[in-house]
Amino acid sequence: MKKIWLVRHGQSQVQNGETDDTLNPHLSDLGCRQATRLIEPLQALEFDLILLSPLQRAWKTYQLSEAKARRVEFDSRLIESDWGIEGFYAPVLPVTIPDFAEPDRHDAWLTSHDERAEELVADLVARPENNILMFAHWGIFNRIFWAFIGMDTINKLARITTDNTGISLLEVDEKGYRFIRYWNERSHVTHIEQVTFCKK
Repeated sequence: MKKIWLVRHGQSQVQNGETDDTLNPHLSDLGCRQATRLIEPLQALEFDLILLSPLQRAWKTYQLSEAKARRVEFDSRLIESDWGIEGFYAPVLPVTIPDFAEPDRHDAWLTSHDERAEELVADLVARPENNILMFAHWGIFNRIFWAFIGMDTINKLARITTDNTGISLLEVDEKGYRFIRYWNERSHVTHIEQVTFCKK
């Protein structure tokens, strides 16, 4: 059984009003604390591959989660939705990413979120790794959900909510049947107090 885990980043500084940088904001202090609460649910799992959005709120969440895998890669297909705005991420390019993971090979910054989701799901299902973890964003996870169940992602009125550091699990069995095992599990972050924690 192939398992594909999705983890949304912790709260960002744009979410709590600290900045108006909507393209590539830092995690907020609460977001950092949320990310550390991922340590317990993820530490017992052995991942073959971790894929990271190159946007810093996603890879910082990965770092604070202490998740481990045989291989870790940046993948620009996982950047947040472009909200239908052509060239949305052009103002932040090129984005500097740290060297703790393999560099992005896809150069999908200016590719629409629908195209990215469709390609990514097909790639994930075909890859040989059986336990894959992704750190990314609500918008692209929403598109991945629709692509995974085989529905057209364009002009969807329905939205699949993923809260900060919510964990979702998709599965594909040996016959190719696809399952949504659970979505947006977040018991690890209930009742978190806002405390200053994160170093930028």
